[in-house]
Amino acid sequence: MRILFLCLRCPYPPQRGDKIRSYHFIKQLSKRNDITLVFFVESDADIEAVQHLQPYCERIEWVRFRPYFASINTALHCLSRIPLQVHYWNSLGMQRKINQLLEEEKFDLIHAQLFRMGQYVTKAEGVVKILDLCDSLALNLSRRAELDCTPKRFLVKLEEKRVRRYEVEIMQSFDRGTVVANFDRDYLLNQDNNLNLSVVPMGVDLKYFHPHHNTLDDSNGSQTTVSSDISKNLLFTGTMNYFPNSDAVIYFCNEIFPLIHKRHPDVHFFIVGNHPTEQVRRLAENKGVTVTGYVPDIRPYFDKASVFVAPMRAGSGIQTKNLEAMAMGTPVVTTSIGAMGLEAEVGKELLTADNPQDFADNVVHLIENPEIQQQFGSAGRKRIEESYDWNVLVEKLEQIYAEI
Repeated sequence: MRILFLCLRCPYPPQRGDKIRSYHFIKQLSKRNDITLVFFVESDADIEAVQHLQPYCERIEWVRFRPYFASINTALHCLSRIPLQVHYWNSLGMQRKINQLLEEEKFDLIHAQLFRMGQYVTKAEGVVKILDLCDSLALNLSRRAELDCTPKRFLVKLEEKRVRRYEVEIMQSFDRGTVVANFDRDYLLNQDNNLNLSVVPMGVDLKYFHPHHNTLDDSNGSQTTVSSDISKNLLFTGTMNYFPNSDAVIYFCNEIFPLIHKRHPDVHFFIVGNHPTEQVRRLAENKGVTVTGYVPDIRPYFDKASVFVAPMRAGSGIQTKNLEAMAMGTPVVTTSIGAMGLEAEVGKELLTADNPQDFADNVVHLIENPEIQQQFGSAGRKRIEESYDWNVLVEKLEQIYAEI
């Protein structure tokens, strides 16, 4: 099958949810299909990364993304009923590139990831089209609006209304839509029960994420000092300028960590991930908190952690961070929102709590019982092997291709 695969961002390196998903889709699909890949280039590093994608693609095309013009276009359409981020990612250069490819090549299928890329092929005819929404952004924004206390809250609520309508409208131009979790599918079907949606979860590279890596390096390449008592290290990972992640670590440090620290004064909390906001960076002023920023490899941090904490209060879809922690054999304590969409047994494969005291109690229980840590770690790894292997998930995606 000849597939035109449209990504918002360069899928390499696979270090955030949408890039992880597109990279592994492309890698697995390339075994049985010919892939033409198109994406926006945001930096010279993206151009250099093309070499890592060439083994999986018959053809790779890219268009330079220009934030200045994107901001102007967004401002000019601030009163539009279309979501602002659709305008932000709207590019005449990208539209011309995709139109040219559709004229030059005969594709069997178009796979567009996220509605920001779906906008470029709504009018394409004579070819099967799939839109991978990943998760419901309207649901994500709705949860953020409940928590955001900044002046941005009004814009978030306005954008949520636009996105809720747009997600449904754009799906009408596609033969099938895919999301990562049943609750995202249910949320969208509540808006329009005629939508044709399938669930293809997020996955984990089981060869890459497995227990026992040892060296810790920060963004400067220098070694990071960690507690010699591994059972007292807690971990959170994620892109740290993404609101659900920054909200989670701020909430943890303000409301939960002091309760743990009171019972175990030598406990240490590592916040690992790209682009920490200034507010997140300031958390490092707290005793026992380290904010690393970018690290070349997050796996050693999992190996040094006794508990992975994900106190998510916003977001949607499946939390990839929880999947990676479970794959690494690190026990997970999260919230009911953080666990949504996961095929995991609460109380056996992970723990959940939605208030600070219960969350702290779960973490302390694991800290004080290494054998229970091991049980949760092993059960979590087994769950990932059974349900979240990319090989199996892409086979499911190909079955959806075949159906339509």
